[in-house]
Amino acid sequence: MKQLVEYIVSNLVNHPEDVVIEEEKTPGEEDSSNIIIQVNPEDIGRVIGRSGKVINAIRQIARIAAIQKGVRVRVDLKDDGQPQPQVQEAPTLEE
Repeated sequence: MKQLVEYIVSNLVNHPEDVVIEEEKTPGEEDSSNIIIQVNPEDIGRVIGRSGKVINAIRQIARIAAIQKGVRVRVDLKDDGQPQPQVQEAPTLEE
C-alpha cells in the first residue's frame, strides 16, 4: 500500500525527492494501518487539490487496493508535523 501511495504522490508533486510516506500499524487492529504522507510545503496544495478532491481520490484508490488485499487503510496528509483530518463531505438535503 505504501508503495502505491508513494508512486501516486511522487508523480503529482514538483519536489518528488521530498516525498516521505510512513506506514504505521493501527494499535489493536491486525489488518489495519495508517499511511501518512509528508511533502514539501510548496506541494501541499497540489496533493490536497481543489476542495480536497485529489487527497480524497488518493484515499479512495488506497481503500480499493486495501479491500483487494483484505485489509483496512487510512491515509492522512502531514502538514507542519500534524496530520490533516480527513475531509468528509456532508450530505445535502434537496427539497
